[in-house]
Amino acid sequence: MKRWLGTLVAVALASAALAAADITQKPAEHWEISGDLSEACTCAVPCTCNFGGHPSPKHYCWSMFSLAIDKGHYGDVKLDGLHLAGAHGKKTAVWYLDDGANPQQTAALKAIAGRFHHYNRFKIYFETAHITQEVGDKSNKLEVAGRGGFEADYIIGMDGKTPVVVDNNTTWNMPHAIKGKTKEWRYQDAHGNKFDFKATNSNQGKFDWTDQTPNLP
Repeated sequence: MKRWLGTLVAVALASAALAAADITQKPAEHWEISGDLSEACTCAVPCTCNFGGHPSPKHYCWSMFSLAIDKGHYGDVKLDGLHLAGAHGKKTAVWYLDDGANPQQTAALKAIAGRFHHYNRFKIYFETAHITQEVGDKSNKLEVAGRGGFEADYIIGMDGKTPVVVDNNTTWNMPHAIKGKTKEWRYQDAHGNKFDFKATNSNQGKFDWTDQTPNLP
């Protein structure tokens, strides 16, 4: 009896080890997303974090942003036309998954969100929401239904018509970031975050990321 039990335990342990090996050896899904990024934060214009500095004039930099995915996929799951948004305050971060996504797309967006290192410092929550993101020639706008959002005007340069652009900033992995200033930014969630700001920093730019992209925020 003891020998039979020992054999049974050994077989069970071997099966568990093989299952664990299968899990660890399974390659991660390849994904690619590209489109428009709109963001606002609590720093003054220009956000000193974008230049490798510390938050200014406050000691913190809270943010809200959205990715409008023009083209994208996670494995075989298409993500074209969907949004992935996020907001974070002092202790918590909330990811908003496009309410137009099907269950497979929702799972894919959630997996991609896990690659953002900055948000992993906070307690994270996930919600589905209707996300409206508008990108214009002179302004941008983001609205997460039931939570809030921001609207910002681009900073216009010396020629009086072209927005100020920062190349290769240190925060967002995108080649060109249009600098803007928020007209209003109001946001509140169920996890302790509440914002009411204006005249703060905003960024607008094109992103093109994959599962191999280094230095995601």
